[in-house]
Amino acid sequence: MKKTLLAILCFAFASSAFAQDALPPQTPVKKVDQYIGVQINQLIRQVFNFNNTASTVINPYLLTYSLTSIRTGWGFHVGLGYNYNSSTTADGISTLVSKINDMQLRIGVEKRFLLSNAWETGAGLDLLYNINDDKTTSTINDFSGISTTTTTTTANTFGGGGMGWLRYHITPHILVGTEVSLYYTTGEQKQTIEIQNGGFGGGIPTNTDNKVSQGTINLPVAFFLLVKF
Repeated sequence: MKKTLLAILCFAFASSAFAQDALPPQTPVKKVDQYIGVQINQLIRQVFNFNNTASTVINPYLLTYSLTSIRTGWGFHVGLGYNYNSSTTADGISTLVSKINDMQLRIGVEKRFLLSNAWETGAGLDLLYNINDDKTTSTINDFSGISTTTTTTTANTFGGGGMGWLRYHITPHILVGTEVSLYYTTGEQKQTIEIQNGGFGGGIPTNTDNKVSQGTINLPVAFFLLVKF
């Protein structure tokens, strides 16, 4: 009797363990949506061959990333823009060398609203930080000698404001969108001008420190292509 009872218990335990092993694995529940976007105004201008009279895009954030809760619609986003330009022009007498090194960064919170299966919109608040480092060197070589003027301008500004966006689903994972924002920034701007005359030595650099403030309204003229995953 005891052997029979023990055999029954072992069979029940083995059956239970086999049944648990046979259960299909459960798919994890997706909790957040992520978006990676890039500004595509230049691409649109090339594809449709717009002329030079097209509106100037002043939205500086080339790359964007956002993470949003599917259940609540709340999330955060980051925007990054970077501009580096180096150019040299010369006409035999004068030479102008210009270097521009600018970066724009924003980070903020947002709330997403689903309007339909194809449309979604949202609004948020951002913190901004901008760095500008521009340098221009002008050299003139004429009968009086060589004269070089170097102008260096640096500015660090910070601020914040509100923004809103509208997006359209081309596919469930590909979207196009635009945004509008109202930002205010303030900070310090420093400029140094140094003049050197050949044969006469260098002059004393001229330094100026200014406080700069700016309020901007960025209209919805910047378009973004986004991947949702």
